[in-house]
Amino acid sequence: MSQYVMLSTTERYRTVTDNPNLEMVANYDYYFFGKKKTTFSICKIKSQNTRILIQGVGEVFPDNSIPLKVFPKFETTEEIEKEIYELDIDKDSRVVKTEAQAQPV
Repeated sequence: MSQYVMLSTTERYRTVTDNPNLEMVANYDYYFFGKKKTTFSICKIKSQNTRILIQGVGEVFPDNSIPLKVFPKFETTEEIEKEIYELDIDKDSRVVKTEAQAQPV
């Protein structure tokens, strides 16, 4: 059975999803009072031995390579979507599904 992971990118940091061990499934942008706060990415896990690279964007910090094993995993994309859409409350807190594009290194 496939497993999936939810990764996020904000104005402070970027999670690199352009990874041969991950397959991009979907992206969701979260807006709070009209300002984009986060992009959530759902990725299918191809290998449990992969590492997730997080890079500073709005802040300067060294790249951080984190083993996949520390991230929560989901059996279906629907489980992740349910988590994401809990933020979709009203016009001031909304989630918009966008085109799935991997975040390059």
